[in-house]
Amino acid sequence: MTILLLLFIISTYFLMEHQIFNQSEQLVQNIAVAIESDSAEQLEQFNRTEYFYIKTKESGEITQTFSTNPHFGPKELKELAQGVLKRKDSKGDSDWHGLSFTFLKVPQKQQPGLLVVFVGLKREFMVLRFLLAALFMTGIICLGLAFYSSLYLAEKALIPIRKSWQRQKDFVADASHELRTPLAVIQTNLELVMGNPRETVEEQEEWLNNIQIEASHMTRLVEDLLFLARVDSAQQILEKITFSLDRAIHQVVKPLIPMANNKGIELKIEVEPGVDFYGDEKRIGQLILILVDNAIKHTPIKGEVRLVGRVIGNAVEISVSDTGEGIEQQHSDKIFERFYRIDKARAKSIEGTGLGLSIANWIVKSHKGTIKVSSIPGKETSFVVRLPKEYCSI
Repeated sequence: MTILLLLFIISTYFLMEHQIFNQSEQLVQNIAVAIESDSAEQLEQFNRTEYFYIKTKESGEITQTFSTNPHFGPKELKELAQGVLKRKDSKGDSDWHGLSFTFLKVPQKQQPGLLVVFVGLKREFMVLRFLLAALFMTGIICLGLAFYSSLYLAEKALIPIRKSWQRQKDFVADASHELRTPLAVIQTNLELVMGNPRETVEEQEEWLNNIQIEASHMTRLVEDLLFLARVDSAQQILEKITFSLDRAIHQVVKPLIPMANNKGIELKIEVEPGVDFYGDEKRIGQLILILVDNAIKHTPIKGEVRLVGRVIGNAVEISVSDTGEGIEQQHSDKIFERFYRIDKARAKSIEGTGLGLSIANWIVKSHKGTIKVSSIPGKETSFVVRLPKEYCSI
């Protein structure tokens, strides 16, 4: 910024200097024309300009002097003219006792000799000094504003980076914790099995079942972690096709019906028929599975889980509601974060990886949709997914 501002200041100053001196040269030419024409009207317009002129014979003798500055008499004017008359150039700048002038030498039309016109540059230099000071002051102010603005913007830009870094650290810590628990269970149960080598498989069925459950849990956890890793690296690509939405929903929910029945939960499915949807059928099925599976896990015995799919206006709406324990308001915005648990103590008794809603959120957003949650603590929870009509046809 400093280099750019310096370049701007220098280029502006020299451009203005060139323009001002060009105007001064044009002014001295106009005055010379007015003097030669001996027009009082033309000379009157230069009354406010500090100018002087002398007329000389062909021999160089000064015959006439004139000055608009009463403090600059014939003596000073002749002294100034002597230095200029010795110069070969017909126009240029001249300094005398700290004063600067621009001059023009032209042949007289009425008689042999020269007309030498001087115009003072005091006002021009004052303008240039003021301009330079103004440019430097403006440059310093702009540089200060740019510096503090860049600090502010850098701080603002670092906020999401810090948050992302913190989320990554939390994610690694949570993933390590989630993997450590099943590994510890597997190791403990294996030690129990290996500590009784003479017992049959049937006699050690309890420990082997524990190992199988934890191995399955680890498999799902690793699969979810790999899925999210592909999402983060933009390697997870949707395979979009046109498919029957109601058929896909029924196929996904069908295996969950026995699980709901075992818990004494009534699973109601109300999906509008004849809706063809353009998207990734596998991921939409995964989305439905996550939401319904979550609803069943968090609904007590004799509760109800309801799945509704319908077309509303310019969108397809899929809602999954349950009569479970509900979600308090302070947790509503955080449940889509990875490994976020509302009640960590109670979460240990509920099977899951803590990544389902994060995956569901990505699936919805990748289809340009929205997912919202509304809940009444202790009574019900409802997840509502809206997918734009551009992705579906009826």
